[in-house]
Amino acid sequence: MDFGERERIILNMRFLKYALYLLILFIFVYVITAKGTFGSLPKDGEISLEKRPLINSETTEQKQIFFGDLHVHTTFSQDAFFFSLPMLQGEGVHPPADACNFARFCSALDFFSITDHAEGLTQDMWDKTIKATKSCNAVSSSPEKDLIAFAGWEWTQMSGEMGSPEDHYGHKNVILKDLKNLPKVPIGAGLTGLDYILKSRITPSLMLLADFPPEKIDFDFLAYRNETYSIPPCSQLDEKEILQRECKEEASTPRELFNRLDELNLEALVIPHGTTWGIHAPANSTMSSQLTMKQHDPNRQRLFEIYSGHGNSEIFKDVKHFLKTSDGKNICPEPTKGFEPCCWRAGEIAKQQCHLKGEDSCEEKGVEIKQEFVDRITDITRFGIIEGSEPEDWLQCGQIQDEFLPAYTYRPKMSAQAALASEVASDNSVNRFKFGLIGSTDNHKARAGSGYKEFARKAMGDSWGAKNNLTWLIPPERGASFYSTGGLVAVHAQSLNRENVFNSLYNREVYATSGERILLWFDLIDPVLGKIPMGSEISIKQNNPTFSVTAIGSLKQEPGCPDYVHTSLEKDAISRLCLNECYNPTNERNKIDRIEVIKITVTKDLDNLDEVIQDPWKVFSCKDNGEGCSFQFTDSDFLNAKDETVYYVRAIQEASLAVGGDPLRCELDEDGECLKTVPCYASGPKFDPNDDCLAPIGERAWSSPIFITHENPS
Repeated sequence: MDFGERERIILNMRFLKYALYLLILFIFVYVITAKGTFGSLPKDGEISLEKRPLINSETTEQKQIFFGDLHVHTTFSQDAFFFSLPMLQGEGVHPPADACNFARFCSALDFFSITDHAEGLTQDMWDKTIKATKSCNAVSSSPEKDLIAFAGWEWTQMSGEMGSPEDHYGHKNVILKDLKNLPKVPIGAGLTGLDYILKSRITPSLMLLADFPPEKIDFDFLAYRNETYSIPPCSQLDEKEILQRECKEEASTPRELFNRLDELNLEALVIPHGTTWGIHAPANSTMSSQLTMKQHDPNRQRLFEIYSGHGNSEIFKDVKHFLKTSDGKNICPEPTKGFEPCCWRAGEIAKQQCHLKGEDSCEEKGVEIKQEFVDRITDITRFGIIEGSEPEDWLQCGQIQDEFLPAYTYRPKMSAQAALASEVASDNSVNRFKFGLIGSTDNHKARAGSGYKEFARKAMGDSWGAKNNLTWLIPPERGASFYSTGGLVAVHAQSLNRENVFNSLYNREVYATSGERILLWFDLIDPVLGKIPMGSEISIKQNNPTFSVTAIGSLKQEPGCPDYVHTSLEKDAISRLCLNECYNPTNERNKIDRIEVIKITVTKDLDNLDEVIQDPWKVFSCKDNGEGCSFQFTDSDFLNAKDETVYYVRAIQEASLAVGGDPLRCELDEDGECLKTVPCYASGPKFDPNDDCLAPIGERAWSSPIFITHENPS
C-alpha cells in the first residue's frame, strides 16, 4: 500500500468519523427542539369485556372480607413512562386498561384504583383514565360485581430545595367515592423532584443518546415531555384564560388540597403513603408537624399506607441520621445498637481508604469526611464525596435493622407508630391522627395487587434498572434492594358494593397485608354492645378492655393461571401482563405462626415516643393446624393508667420465600455484626436478571387500631 492510498484511507475514516459526529449532533439538536413528531403518547388500551367468575356474591348478615389495591400507576405517570422506555430496559407502555385487566384476571382483586401522579397528567390522560375506570367498572353490574374500580390520583409533594422537614408533607393518594361527581382535572402539588429533570430539554436528551446508536431513539418520551410540561398551572391564568385553555390544578399544602376537595364537594379519602422513605422525606421529618401546622383533616385522612412495594413504614425506633447543636450546626451521631448513621460510615470508609493508601492523618481525614457528609445531609449527591466507594462499602448505614422489610433510608418519626402516638395541642384544641392501616403495591407498571406470587422482582415490583453501560444514569445503589412485590388492603363489608366498600374504608374497618390474603378479625368485646370492630373509637368507664383476635393464613398457590383467565384474555396478554402466573389458589392454607399485640399510649412528649410504644406488648404463639388461631386478652392496667390508648395486632405467617426478603443480604460475624453486604442490584455488571433476591420472611397482616379513651378521666 503506497503512501497516497494510505492517506486516502485515513482521510475517509476521518470523514466517516466526522459524519458520525454530525449525525449525532443533528439528532441531539432535534431531540432538544423536537415537538414529538415521530413520537406518540400512551393510549388508554382495551379492556376485556369478560368478568371473573364469582365465588360468593351473596349479601349476608356477617361481613365478608374483600381485597384491593388503592395505589397503582400506569405509564401516564411521568416516572413510570420514563422508565418504561426501551433504552432503560423498560417494558413499554402500560395504559389504564392494563390495570383493569390485571386486577380482574391476573391478581383477581375485588377493588382497585389507578393513582397516577397528578402533576404529570394532562386533560387527555385524565379523561382516558376516567373512561377506562368507568368501562372497567361497568363490565359487571350490581349485585353481581366481580371488580369495583375507584377513581383517584396521587398528590406528590416534597420539601423545597433545601430539604426542610418543616415543609415536607409527603405523598398522598386521593380516592374518590363515586364515578359521577368527578373533578375536571386532578389536583397536584406542583412540580417536584424528578419533574425538574424530565422537564429539562438538555438532561433527558443526553440520556436518550447516552449509548448511541441505541436500538431506538425514544421520541415517544419527547412527545410525552412536551405535552405534559407545556401546560401551565391554573394559578398563572386569569378566569377567561382558564375557560379558553387547559391548565393544571395545584395545591401546595395538604390544607389547600383539603379545601379544594371541599369546594368541589368531592367525597374522598386522602391516604398518606411511603412516609418513611428517605428518598423523598428529609432526615428528621415528622408526621406530627402536620398536626402543628394544621395540615391534617380527620374527616379525609382516615387511612395510612403502612406497607407497599417500597417497604414497611410501621416501626418507630429512636434513631437519628444527624443532630443539630444549639447554634444550628449539624453533627454526626454515634452508632447505636441496630443503627449506624451514614455520616459515620462515610468517615469509616474515608479512614479505610486512607490506610490502604499508606497515608498519614487518617483519623483526621475520617473526621473531616464525616463532617462534610453531615453538612450535606440534604444533598442527594452526598454519597459521592467518597470517591471510588462501592454500595457494599456503606454496609447497613441509614437502615433500621432486624425489622420486617423497612423502607430505604428510614425516617422513624414519619412512621405509623409515631403518628398514632403523637398528640399536639394547638389553639385550645388537641390534634392527633386516628388512622386505619392499609397496604398497597405502588406498582408503576399497572399491576394492581402484584404480590400474589413471589417472582419477577422487576415486573411485579418497582426495581427499575438501565442497561449495563448506563449505570451512571441509574446507579446500582442499595436502594434497588428495598423493593418488594407490594401489599393489599382488606375491608370487612357485607357485599362487594361500592357504597359498602367505601364506607368500610371510611370507618377504618380495614387491615393491611404484605401481599398475602390473610384473613384477620380484631374486635373489642364490650359487655353491653358486644363486638366492636377494628378502626373503632370508644370510651370506657368501668371495665378494663377485653379483645378478641382471629387470624387464618392465606391460601397456597398453584402454578399458572385458572381456566377462566385463558378464556377471558388473549394468550399474548396473559404473557405480557400476568407473565403466565395468576392468582390461582389451592384449598390448602399457610399456617399462622404467631399474633403480636402493639399497645401505644398517646403522648404530647414527642421527643420520647419510644417510651409509650410497646412493641410487642403481648405475643401469642399459634398451634395452627391449617384453620388459623384465635385468642382473647385483657389490658388489666387500662383503668389505672387513665391514658388514651391505641391497640392493634400483627398476624404473622410461618416463614416463606419472598422477593427482596433480605434487602442487603448481610453476612454476619459471630457477634451478629455486618461484615459484608450483597445488595440485590437492579443494573450494572453485578445485576443478575435471574436473581429475584428471594429470602424467607413472615408474611403478615396488620389490623387497624382500636382507639380507647376513659369516659371520665381524672
